[in-house]
Amino acid sequence: GVKEYWVVHPQEETVLVYTLDPNGKYQGTLRPYIPADKVSSMTLKGLTIDLDQVFPKEDRSPEYP
Repeated sequence: GVKEYWVVHPQEETVLVYTLDPNGKYQGTLRPYIPADKVSSMTLKGLTIDLDQVFPKEDRSPEYP
């Protein structure tokens, strides 16, 4: 019964978000979130994570300037 979960891939610097639909199946994001994105929780209203803070520029892979 977990309503939402996030999968963080530190090496790829991406985040995938899955939410539980009314039929009891998990639906995921169409594309992974990358460092330039801000991710908002569907379950915890008001929670937004700036991925620039999670994946600092100095630690970032060259493919995400």
